[in-house]
Amino acid sequence: MSDTLIGAAFAVLGALCLAVQSLAVRLGTKTHRVTDVVAAMFGVNLLVLVPVAGVVAYPDYRLTPGAVAAFAVAGLLGSLIARFCYFTGIARLGASRAEPLKALFPVFAAGVAVVALGESLTLAAGVALLVLGSAVVAFDSRATAATASGSRLRAALAYPLAAALFLGIDPIFTKLGLATGTTPLVGLTVRVVAASLGYVAYVAWRRWRDGTAWRPRANRWLLAASVANTAYLGAYYAALGRAPVAVVTPLLGVSTLFVVAGAALFLQREERVTPRLGVAAVLVVAGAALVVRG
Repeated sequence: MSDTLIGAAFAVLGALCLAVQSLAVRLGTKTHRVTDVVAAMFGVNLLVLVPVAGVVAYPDYRLTPGAVAAFAVAGLLGSLIARFCYFTGIARLGASRAEPLKALFPVFAAGVAVVALGESLTLAAGVALLVLGSAVVAFDSRATAATASGSRLRAALAYPLAAALFLGIDPIFTKLGLATGTTPLVGLTVRVVAASLGYVAYVAWRRWRDGTAWRPRANRWLLAASVANTAYLGAYYAALGRAPVAVVTPLLGVSTLFVVAGAALFLQREERVTPRLGVAAVLVVAGAALVVRG
C-alpha cells in the first residue's frame, strides 16, 4: 500500500473525528462559552500529547529552530485562531451550517500549496463546486428562522469562513516543519504547546482588560469534543507525513457530509437540517474530490 493511500485513509479518519468534534461542540455551547470549549481542548491535547511524545520520541526529538517556528505558527493559526472562529460559527449558525463553510479551507490550502510548496493542482471545477456549496449554505441560513438575519447573519457567516482561511494556511507550515525531519508526533506536540501558550496570553489579556477572573468549565460534551479533536490532530499529522497537502486537505472536507448527516440524526432539537444543506454538503465533497483528482 502506497504512502499516499495510507495518508488518504488517515485524512478520512481525521474527517470523521472532526465531525464528532463539531457535533459535540454544538451541544456543549448550549450551556458553555467558546472559551470554555477551547480551554477543555487544550487541556486534553496537552494531557495526551506531551507525555506520549516525551516517551516515544526520547531521546532524539529532531527539533530545529526552523521546525519549532513552523509548527508554532501552524498551531497559532489552526489550533488557536481557527478554533475560536469555527466554534463561534457553530454557536451562532449551528454545526450543519458552519461546517460546509469551514470546509472551503482546501481552496486556500491548495492555492498556497501550489505557490509555496510547488505542488501541482487543477482547481477550476472543484473550486466552482466548493464555492457553489458555500453559497447554498448562505442562502439556506437566510431562509431559516434558526439563525440571525441582516448584518448579524453576515457576521456569523464570516466566522467559519475565517476559520477556513486559517486552516488553509496551517498545513503549509506543518509541511515545512515535517520537511526538517521532525516526526509528526513531536511536531504536533510543539504545535499544541505553542497554541496553548497563545491561549494563556489571550486569557491573561482579557483578565487585565476586563479586570475579572475567569475559570474554565467543562461538561461531557466538551470533553467528548476534546478527545475527538486530539484524535483528529493525530490522524491529520499522520496524513500530512505520508501524502501531499493537495490530497489531505480536500479529503478532510468529507467531514461536511458526516456533520450534516449527524446533525439530521442527533441534533433535531438544536438544528433544522434542510434538503438544501444536504445539497451543499454533496457539492462541497464533490468539489473536494475533483481538487484531489486534479
